[in-house]
Amino acid sequence: MPLTPKYIFSILFFLCLQAVAQNNKTNLDSLKLRLTETKVLDKKGETALEIIKVYNRNNPDSADKYIGLAKEWLKESPTTKLRARLLLYEANYLQNRGEFKESVDRNHQAIELYESINDIQGLASGYNTLGITYKKQGGDNKDVVAFSNKALMYEKRSLEYYEQANDFDGLLRVYSNIGIIYRDLLEYDLAEASYLKGIAQAESAGYTSYSLAILKANLSQIYLDHYHNYDRAIELLNEALVLYKKNGVLDSQEHAYRNLAYNYTKKKEHQKAIFYANKAVEIAEEVKDDFRKVNAYSSLYNAQKAAGLFEASLLNYEYVNNLKDSLLSIEKTTIIAEMDSRFESVKKEAKIEVLNKAHELDRWKIWGLLAALLALGLFIYGLVQKKKWDALLKEKEISVANENLRVSELELESKKKELTAKVVQLALKNEFLGSLSTEIDTLKNNVDSSVAKASSKITRMIKRDIDGDKQWDKFSEEFSSIHQGFIQSLSEKHGPFSKTEIRLISLLKMNLSSKEIASILGISSDGVKKGRYRLRKKIHIEESQLQNYLLNYN
Repeated sequence: MPLTPKYIFSILFFLCLQAVAQNNKTNLDSLKLRLTETKVLDKKGETALEIIKVYNRNNPDSADKYIGLAKEWLKESPTTKLRARLLLYEANYLQNRGEFKESVDRNHQAIELYESINDIQGLASGYNTLGITYKKQGGDNKDVVAFSNKALMYEKRSLEYYEQANDFDGLLRVYSNIGIIYRDLLEYDLAEASYLKGIAQAESAGYTSYSLAILKANLSQIYLDHYHNYDRAIELLNEALVLYKKNGVLDSQEHAYRNLAYNYTKKKEHQKAIFYANKAVEIAEEVKDDFRKVNAYSSLYNAQKAAGLFEASLLNYEYVNNLKDSLLSIEKTTIIAEMDSRFESVKKEAKIEVLNKAHELDRWKIWGLLAALLALGLFIYGLVQKKKWDALLKEKEISVANENLRVSELELESKKKELTAKVVQLALKNEFLGSLSTEIDTLKNNVDSSVAKASSKITRMIKRDIDGDKQWDKFSEEFSSIHQGFIQSLSEKHGPFSKTEIRLISLLKMNLSSKEIASILGISSDGVKKGRYRLRKKIHIEESQLQNYLLNYN
């Protein structure tokens, strides 16, 4: 199914960050180098603000260090605008950490400073940040309406200032935010109006930025989910795709193709739906984003299921579930990535230090030999530190891998025990129903025809319950999740099996006795023997070796 509005807001916000992440990574090195060369406090503080701006977008935890440095350098700065920017960046940092009360406090302080110097652009940014903070604070809060209304108030005020500042891109971002807030409040007409107003202004000015693409994608979501106007949604998504490609944004194309697939599925144009879902999958695989893979493959199995391609749909459904399970370990993976990031930071800072010493060598020839020795020492120190970090990282990776293996084994064992318990319970139930059926058959011989007729009906109902496909479908699903690929591999080696043979194979794989199998299948012990005989003939194996063969087959 299409994603919820709240989840869509999170994805679109994340995409905005991804679009500039690569450029930010390049800028960080030059900013840090400039910071070491600058001696004037205001300039150091301004450079620190640029670094904070980058980190707030893609790595909020790394912003904390530079916020502290900027506070020290700008505490007595006569430049009000710099102090206001610092407060606004700190508000952003606190917002990303979920410290909303403190974020709002810093935001208001920044707005007061911007008002004191009549900085229109600063006021626009301040009120926009305040609106987003209240939007996020609402979340699943019971007072979500109150928070959303506050967010709307501040976003509308931000809109006025962006208009005064002639900041067109800022205007489009705010129109998008206002539309999302209205959509969360289920005010779809107002959300649509906000999106359309932003789009109209952009198109009348010939403005074709990434922000315009986001507006069109947001508007298409309303036509898909609420108005069910799939043709209009498709038209908007195609327009957004053109803008994504023009602005060189690959990630967002996955979202557009995925929603095209959902729209064509709704229109029952299954081939187109599958085509666009596959396009979404290609992009998700290319950008190597597991979260995008989950969404893209979900649109694919949804389209395949609607088209009646149940086998392919089931394979993609299982892949999505396995991928979701793997993402549960993302916190441990993040720890390793953070260690690697810290090592890269140490290595880069060491390189910057070497460059500083090289500059000093040019200015002070007399200290040339000393600088060279110091640089060499730093290089050796860097190599030693790298070895230490590499060893620590390897140890952490092994630890995480062992823990993942242990957790997986425990989960598999738990599933096996749970399935065995269910099967034993089923055997007891079927055994009871079989006994009950026998008693009813005896009763029929000693009662009048009306009771005998009712008894026969009850007997048929008992038989239908024992043979019912529903409970076997549930069993098959749980068995397949534990013994993945077992039945498929066995079929590829020995040829296809009937539904009855698959049931018998599954129960033998669980190491159940013939009596238990007879009760579960609702047949006699002789019936089980005949089934085993036919099965071992098909597999070409001795009777005494059949169960061992299945137990050990992987």
